[in-house]
Amino acid sequence: LDVGHSAVKVVADTPSGRHQFIFPSVATLAIELSEPGAREAAARETVVVDGKSFFFGHTAVSQGTPDAESGMNENWVTAPEYSALVLGAFLKLQQMPERISPEGSIVVVGLPSKFFSQQRPILSAIMKKLAPHSKILVLPQPLGPFNCIQLDADGKESTNHNMSNEAWGVIEIGHFTTDFGVVREGNWIDKNSGSCPGGHVLVERVVNRIKEDRGYTLPLVEATKAIAQGSFKEYGNQVSIKPYVDEAATHLITVVINKANQLLDADARTLDGIVVAGGGASIIYPAIASKYPHAVIAAGDPRMTVAEGFCRFGCAARNDMKVRAERQAKIAVTPTAA
Repeated sequence: LDVGHSAVKVVADTPSGRHQFIFPSVATLAIELSEPGAREAAARETVVVDGKSFFFGHTAVSQGTPDAESGMNENWVTAPEYSALVLGAFLKLQQMPERISPEGSIVVVGLPSKFFSQQRPILSAIMKKLAPHSKILVLPQPLGPFNCIQLDADGKESTNHNMSNEAWGVIEIGHFTTDFGVVREGNWIDKNSGSCPGGHVLVERVVNRIKEDRGYTLPLVEATKAIAQGSFKEYGNQVSIKPYVDEAATHLITVVINKANQLLDADARTLDGIVVAGGGASIIYPAIASKYPHAVIAAGDPRMTVAEGFCRFGCAARNDMKVRAERQAKIAVTPTAA
């Protein structure tokens, strides 16, 4: 699970195959709906946290307040809205034809680099409460993209790289934070890890410019969606958002490059590459590539890279558990020498 601040990204590996989906990171207290069809639809996106019902995802966006947006603070993993989004991901998995349950699963979640050391035990405890019969693994966000290089889809070591001899940097541009990390010869390097503001600074500037230019306020959730899709609706017409994004991107690029100077510059020359991922990857990548010629943009959809990498890490943990279980079974049936 990549429980981001703009969207929840889910990738699950099961006996029936690989499954992935995404939904908005919005959770609001549920309200009584008057229309039967709306009530039925909302029931599929309603969960209970500490005795209170929450709408999540698309239902929270449509039935909640226009400016509903979850998690724009440093301690949001402790908020009931965060738990609602996690339970929402579990509910959507259970609603699939395969009826995927977290029971007995390995569940991998992440934290921004800046908060990882402090919040890891907190998030582990929260996740254990939400999925008491699952194995919980909490990683720094940049390890998601890194694991997409280190591991194949089954969680086995990639044949394209020898990570025991390589060093890779990661720049993951999320909505709330941009996270940096370096893994050198299999070890996470603390001095190269950290965070700076993420895509929300761009979204807020786009919203402000649209208000100045067109005279109305685009809700933050709608603006985030419009940036991803390239346009927003205005009285029946589609309006390109690109001019506003291009103008606002300058500030975000400056913020990210300044943090890269601080965390990566001293060691960039010795890295085998720097992978750029996250929802803001396509906006930031050209500037990063001009500074670091060995930078690469994450394969596939950069927005899903963290969740995909977490899933691969979970697959690797599952493989290790299977090997240990087989070894223990072999020892159990081996006769003791006289």
